[in-house]
Amino acid sequence: MLPTTLVLFDIDGTLIQSGRAGVRGMNRAFDQLYGRPRALDGVAVAGRCDRVIVMDAMRGFGLEATGDEIRRLRDTYFEALSEEIGRPVAEPSGVLPGVLALLDALDERPDVAVALLTGNFAGGARIKLGHFGLWSRFRFGAFGDDHEDRRELVPVALTLARAEGIDIDDLRRVVVVGDTPLDVDCAQVHGARALAVATGLYDEATLRATGANLVVRTLEPLPEILAWV
Repeated sequence: MLPTTLVLFDIDGTLIQSGRAGVRGMNRAFDQLYGRPRALDGVAVAGRCDRVIVMDAMRGFGLEATGDEIRRLRDTYFEALSEEIGRPVAEPSGVLPGVLALLDALDERPDVAVALLTGNFAGGARIKLGHFGLWSRFRFGAFGDDHEDRRELVPVALTLARAEGIDIDDLRRVVVVGDTPLDVDCAQVHGARALAVATGLYDEATLRATGANLVVRTLEPLPEILAWV
């Protein structure tokens, strides 16, 4: 049986908490390259694509965000992130509740394909999820390298799905799982469904106000989520 439902997972605040390794790693990269150790101060991060976060930070101190500069920063960030992800910190770090059980259950369903839709650069996603043993759980992914606008990652994911032999002809069979209003928005604008989980910065009431199709406190209520998917 070919999959008829595509479930797309966000990473930070949805699958894992990284102890803010991404922010620390990116600030380290900005410091190393440009002497800007707090480059992300005042830059909105939650739910946004890494590419546009980097562009905003560069513009904040008057640097032109060219493709070459973005790639240079990105590659330096990967080096810093590889160190920061394993650093002991006070901030929460680990796989979030219910994630492993949900991924196991979805793997058992031949009608479901599981992939990533995240604002992380692909290399950053690999480092983060690899650290927690999750990278191999996903068939493919739409990443922050692919576009500055998170909304545009849904079409990217659908193109990748078709390349994998998964042709989703009804966008209601696409589920975006995330922890921010921007995750919900990128699903809604395409007619996909949104499962919002309050394990990130936003509480259940805020996520319900977005009009998400299903809102849960964590990904632990497995029977409810599986029936809804």
